[in-house]
Amino acid sequence: MRATAQAPIGRPRSPNVDAAILDAALALFVERGLGGVSFEQIAKRSGVSRTAIYRRWGSKEEVVARALGRLREQAEETFADWAERPISEVMAWFVENVPRQMLNPYYRSLSRSVLALDDSSELKAIYAETVLRPRQDAFSKMIRRARATGTLPDGLDPDLVQDMLSGALLHQILLGPAEQTEEQLREYIVRLLGGLGLLPR
Repeated sequence: MRATAQAPIGRPRSPNVDAAILDAALALFVERGLGGVSFEQIAKRSGVSRTAIYRRWGSKEEVVARALGRLREQAEETFADWAERPISEVMAWFVENVPRQMLNPYYRSLSRSVLALDDSSELKAIYAETVLRPRQDAFSKMIRRARATGTLPDGLDPDLVQDMLSGALLHQILLGPAEQTEEQLREYIVRLLGGLGLLPR
């Protein structure tokens, strides 16, 4: 005789409460850095009780890491299946959207906050494992697929290409001329992608 599935105990989590917590945590992180984030401050900013936050996450690092991951998901929501698309479509989307994001003051402040994290930071480790690594793996898979079909050069190293791409973009965000326009950044990205061999032949 098959056992009857048990209904989950307790009330389901509210997406609105989750969103309020994550929005508050991310805003605090951008404004004050990780040192300025605490469950007490998140509760004050979001209007959600500390008990509700503790039920969802075990540490402030976990909350901020999830908030950063959610931000990436929102930025890519119109292109959520990018890893399964032809690389020509992905690069076209990249050229169109990334320059706009790079000029957004919020994203620029966020980049500085992430880079300011100590090497031993738990947040850096959680973010790398839960957000960056899956994206890097998907990007590498896409490059290997394009190499196999002859769309990209056979010798293209996925890991090296990603390191150089992210490094160049961060350099522009942190040290590039303040007066750059979206079109100038777009032209730079096209040159960058071409130099890295990421523009399909």
